Amino acid sequence: MLAANPGKTPISLLQEYGTRRGKTPVYDLLKAEGQAHQPNFTFRVTVGDTSCTVLFLP
Repeated sequence: MLAANPGKTPISLLQEYGTRRGKTPVYDLLKAEGQAHQPNFTFRVTVGDTSCTVLFLP
């Protein structure tokens, strides 16, 4: 299980988790939409046989 760490982003925690298990996360941009000044991004991240799709709202 991943523990919260105030000095690290969720992406860096996932990267470390995958690296420790010999399975580097693969990030795929599925969609970019919205206004140029306020875009929304949909990503799929895969670690080994597990994948998840997330919407990123900057």
